[in-house]
Amino acid sequence: MRFEIDIPESAPFDAVGFGLNAVDHLLAVPEYPEYESKTPIAAFERAGGGQAASAMVLCARLGLRTKYVGKVGGDEIGAFSLESIRSEGVDVSDVPAVPGVTNQVAFIIVDQRNGERTILWHRPKEIATLPSEITAEKVAVGRVLLVDGHDGRASARAAEVARERGVPVVLDAETVKDGTEELVENTDLLVASSRFPQLFTGATDPREGLRALLGAGPSFVAMTLGKDGAIGMGPDGAVVESPGYDVEAVDTTGAGDFFHGAFVYGLLADWDVERTLSFANAAAALNCTAPGARGGVRSLDEVLELMRGAGRL
Repeated sequence: MRFEIDIPESAPFDAVGFGLNAVDHLLAVPEYPEYESKTPIAAFERAGGGQAASAMVLCARLGLRTKYVGKVGGDEIGAFSLESIRSEGVDVSDVPAVPGVTNQVAFIIVDQRNGERTILWHRPKEIATLPSEITAEKVAVGRVLLVDGHDGRASARAAEVARERGVPVVLDAETVKDGTEELVENTDLLVASSRFPQLFTGATDPREGLRALLGAGPSFVAMTLGKDGAIGMGPDGAVVESPGYDVEAVDTTGAGDFFHGAFVYGLLADWDVERTLSFANAAAALNCTAPGARGGVRSLDEVLELMRGAGRL
C-alpha cells in the first residue's frame, strides 16, 4: 500500500515538530508500589522527553533536518529541556523561554519487571502556545509537520497553516481536547494511540474506529498497539497489520514518540505503508531497551539491522 499524499521536494527543514517538550524524572522500582507502602528506588535519572520534541530528536538521529516549535519554562528545568533538544542538532530558534515559569515536568515510575510505566506530570498553562502565536514562518518550513495535539487550538491552527502552504500534516493523536475535531479535519496522516479512536469516535471496535477517523479528514490512519505493533488503514479501507519486535523491555516511556518520528522518516523516504510501519515499530522497540523517553535512540543503520535480523527487510 502506498501513501496517497504529495510531499514538497524541498524546504528549509525535512520535519518540523510542534507540541510538547518535558523533563522526565525516571524512578525505576523493583515492582509497582502498593497503596500506603514504602518502595526503594532502584535507579533514578533525569532526561528530556515530550512527544513532539522526542520525535524530532529521533528524526535528527536518523539524518533529517529538523526543527522543534514550542515553549520552555524560564527556569533551570526549562534550560535543561531546551539543551536536550538543541544538543541533538534540532533547530530551536522558535522556542521561547517563559520567565518566572517552570517547564513541564514528569515523574515516571518504571516497573523493572516488565518496563511498564506510570506517568505523573505537571504543565503550567503559561507555556501553552496560543493560536495567535502560530505563523507559517514557524510551522510551515518543513516538508512535513508533526503535531501532537496537546495545545488543541494552536495545533489545529498549525495544521491549517501548514496545509495552506502545501505541507502535509502528521498527527500524533493521544487525547481529545478543545480543538481536536478541527485538528483531525486538517490532518493528512493520523497515527493514534490505542485508546484515541474510541475516545474520538465512540467506536469500541478498533477497525470501526479507524474507519470513522478516515471519514473525519485524514487520508491514512493508524493505531499503535504497544508490543503488538500497529495497524494501519488506507483511504479504501484496506488494512495493514504490522507486528511488533521482540526485545527485552527496560522502559516503555517514549516508545510512541519514537514510533511517530520513525513514521515521519519513512514517509519522507517514500517507503510504502508496510515498510514504514515496520520501521516505526523497530525504532519504538529499540527505545524500550534503555531507560528514558529517548534512552534507546538509535541510528538509521541500527534500526534497519533490527528489521533485517527479524527478516522484515
